[in-house]
Amino acid sequence: MNQFSSFPVSRSFLSPSGRAMACLSWRNRLACAALPSLMLASGAVAFASTASAESTAKPPKTKAVVAAEKAHRPLASGGLETVMVTANRRTQDIQKVAATVTAISAATIARQHMDSAADIAAFAPNALGYNFDGRLRPRYYIRGVGNGNVANNAVGAVAIYADDVYFNSLSFQGFPLFDQAQVAILNGPQGTLWGKNATAGAIQFTSKRPEFRKEGHAQVDFGDYGQKRGELVINTPITAHTLTTRLSVRQENSDGWAKNAYTNKDVGNFGDFAARFQTLWRPSDRLEFLLNTHVRDMQSSNVPYYSAPATSVNTPLQTGSRDWTNSNVNGRQALVSEGVSLHTTWHPGHGLTFTSITAFENAQRRQSGDGDYTALEYSRAYDKLHPTQVSQEFRLASDQHQRIAWIAGAYYFHENLDDHYATVTLPPGAPTTPAIIGQPAFASTQYSQTTDSFAVFGNTTIHVVPWFQIAGGVRWTHDHLHLDLDSVQGTAPVSFAGNATNWWNAQNVLSSVVGIDSYHGGKSWSNVSFDVEPQFLVGKDQMLYVRIADGYRSGLFNTQITPNPVNRGGTPLQTAQPVNPETLFSYEAGYKGSWFDKHLSLSADGFYSTYDNIQTSWTATDPATKSTIISLTNAASGRSLGGEFAFQARPLDDLTVSGNVGVLRTEFTDFTAPTGATSLKGNEFARAPHQTANISVDWNFHTGIGNGSVGTHWNYTGHYFYLVSNEKASALQQSAVWLGDVHASFRPGNSRWELSGIVTNITGNRYLVQVLPYSATSQTFTYQYSNPRMFLLSARVDFF
Repeated sequence: MNQFSSFPVSRSFLSPSGRAMACLSWRNRLACAALPSLMLASGAVAFASTASAESTAKPPKTKAVVAAEKAHRPLASGGLETVMVTANRRTQDIQKVAATVTAISAATIARQHMDSAADIAAFAPNALGYNFDGRLRPRYYIRGVGNGNVANNAVGAVAIYADDVYFNSLSFQGFPLFDQAQVAILNGPQGTLWGKNATAGAIQFTSKRPEFRKEGHAQVDFGDYGQKRGELVINTPITAHTLTTRLSVRQENSDGWAKNAYTNKDVGNFGDFAARFQTLWRPSDRLEFLLNTHVRDMQSSNVPYYSAPATSVNTPLQTGSRDWTNSNVNGRQALVSEGVSLHTTWHPGHGLTFTSITAFENAQRRQSGDGDYTALEYSRAYDKLHPTQVSQEFRLASDQHQRIAWIAGAYYFHENLDDHYATVTLPPGAPTTPAIIGQPAFASTQYSQTTDSFAVFGNTTIHVVPWFQIAGGVRWTHDHLHLDLDSVQGTAPVSFAGNATNWWNAQNVLSSVVGIDSYHGGKSWSNVSFDVEPQFLVGKDQMLYVRIADGYRSGLFNTQITPNPVNRGGTPLQTAQPVNPETLFSYEAGYKGSWFDKHLSLSADGFYSTYDNIQTSWTATDPATKSTIISLTNAASGRSLGGEFAFQARPLDDLTVSGNVGVLRTEFTDFTAPTGATSLKGNEFARAPHQTANISVDWNFHTGIGNGSVGTHWNYTGHYFYLVSNEKASALQQSAVWLGDVHASFRPGNSRWELSGIVTNITGNRYLVQVLPYSATSQTFTYQYSNPRMFLLSARVDFF
């Protein structure tokens, strides 16, 4: 029997029949998911009629309309486009924002053929993003601050927003990119204006909105390793100026690039389907509603993991072939999610704008497979996760062009997260140290965590004199978490009922199963954060700024229970416990300006941050059992300092050159290891490279038979450590790496057709994205490669 046969999710999208069955299941899911927002929309009809009747003067255009018109406003005489962002919850020229912001346009996303949300981070200075376990659990780091905790209830230090909706669970954050208008990466703490407080920064994904004109395209992609992709976008106005819709659909398949030598099956193959349907209703010039409904279904085998034998934690990592793995079982992954949001924008007059964002997200994720990634039966792992979140945000903003402009609002977030994970050693076991660990075993943890977060915030900008303005904000946040957790373990000897296909169910264990840990309780935390941003205008196109800001990451519970493999049924090596919030205080000074009649834009900054009560993932080996313990704990304090520089130039009308550089130094100023007296003071943060860099060159050319473009992009990531607990182990260090691509496109004449292609990792660099801690029982390191050299060819046709 297929080990996913009991999954209550749709089947693989690798076949037409699988897609049809998934649509049937989504119809029921979306009817329930959309109900809250549809009720709000229904009630808004009556409100809209009243508001329309009371309007006597034509009001200004909505903020969304202005943003759409100005997003990439071209300048005269071949200058650079003016890039508009909403980093401060208002539409602004990126060169006028007093913070480090990297904006990635729709054209860049299309040109680079970006697939996953985690790909975006590599384009910003001092930022990292990678997909851990494929697209199930992405990780983001900015200025050395991120989420090293692999638990499913972990809260990211980098806040992820999709169409202004905060995504808390990692299951929501690895979505595919399609029909995007822009992505903005905000470096530094985001504590006052955004929905959820964050210590590292935020990434804002913005989809293309419905427009009041016919628009659409279809695109198909083919590449090596069985890459096949399709995208369809249809924008359809229902009425001339009142109602319009936009449907965006994407399907992606790949065969993966590795084969399991033990099972002779492919590893890393997947199918990922996503769709978004938006309805924009503008009953009057003062009021608009945007309803966004979206679904996703990803089915795959587990990503390729590789094991390397070692004699100790300090053994150098001896990597092998990227084409072959050697696990005794092929794993499976499944992720189905759906969500709906309603954005309401109302201009009541006097320059005021009222915004309401109501959102609901739901996901189910299943994963099972080898737990040690070797050909021996050391362990297997299973995980079933079900996160559901509801959020509501209200904002009221004044006219941003007034001498004193302000924004005030409130935010509420609720999440319920159910998780069941289990580990097992199946008969006949494997040789381990000590030998008892290789005997048949069973352990399972189930928990439900609820999170309620409430915040009120305000921000004011005062234009003191034409050359000086000062902005500042304050935010009060209150978080309450409640955890109900029970963990059990089978006592020796463990035996299973018949076929152990569904071994993760405790009822299949015939021997005694006893409770080893239980936690039923709640914890609350409150925080006040602020920022202050003086800005000095030096001439028409030059600005100096200072930004003083702090961020806060909510406390949480450590849910990674580590059973004792020797004293089975006894006290576990790691128990459930609360972990306190962390805070980061940042000082930043910078410059932004344009030169040579808008043909060159520059930005530069320097920052210094103090980091307290750091939530860090600690890894250690238990001396008695040789088991690996991974726990979340609070390090006392740390600091980081560095700088960022970015430029964009258009020396010729058809040539654009852009790039950025990040420099970073981090250290723990006080950190005693939780398993003993070992001091980690002076160690660097995990995944905090000393340097990052990006360089892009794009040239548009014109011929008698059509127009096209060619370009290249290169990314540099310096040396960094994977973990804080084994900083000096050579196996847990990543060497510096350059990665590059070349891309091209061509559109014959004035046709609606366009052909394009890209080669990624053009040098064929064999680099790592993850190394798991040394396992003393199997005496191995486990590691994961990123993509090899790959090519993709695309054909696109515009419908109108």
